[in-house]
Amino acid sequence: MRHNKPLAVVVTIAVATVAGWGMREASAASHPAPHVAAARLLGPTIPPRPQKIRTVALTFDDGPSRYTPQILAVLRRNHVRATFCVLGNNVKRYPAAARQVVREGHQLCNHSRDHANMARLSGAKAHAEVADGQREIHAATGITPKIFRFPYGSPDAQSRKVVAGFHLRRLSWDVDPQDWSKPPARQITARIVRHAHPRCVVLMHDGGGDRSHTAASLDATIKQLRERGYQFVLA
Repeated sequence: MRHNKPLAVVVTIAVATVAGWGMREASAASHPAPHVAAARLLGPTIPPRPQKIRTVALTFDDGPSRYTPQILAVLRRNHVRATFCVLGNNVKRYPAAARQVVREGHQLCNHSRDHANMARLSGAKAHAEVADGQREIHAATGITPKIFRFPYGSPDAQSRKVVAGFHLRRLSWDVDPQDWSKPPARQITARIVRHAHPRCVVLMHDGGGDRSHTAASLDATIKQLRERGYQFVLA
């Protein structure tokens, strides 16, 4: 014969069980797991924000010349790519150097046929400066540039319209170490490093005169910019 438990006993057991659950929950709340306790103390974990990448673009004007291979050797040694703003007449004179620029992964920019100040030219002559530069560059390298840098950085409304007609992006600069004035190599480096800022474009020269100081400055310039967290990109 089965004996049923008295109702009072059942109620007592149920109350005790519920009370036990409550005590365990209270204990867990007052003594949380270590990772929970840390989260309550320090707050929720927030992923660190990625730091902005500091980039710099090296550009070389007025070449190619007999100094271009020296500059290319430094860039190659340091695994840096750069942009060479070349003159059509110099490409015609030094086609092998122009081809080496392309072969080693650098970017070509049309810098006009012969470095005329296009703001002082008629529309027809400005057009010829761009067209002749494009033609000579393509004839020597097989590359048709997509960017243009005005000689002396000196456009006017008419010459800007001419360049736009070739669908060329205009390239300027914002760091000029004045290496064309042939200062000592260490001074070229110091000027670039002092004025460099994220996303800057540095103006240097591989043509237009004696550029041995520029070539000699380049190793130290690259090293010091890298020490300051810069990465090198094409302009």
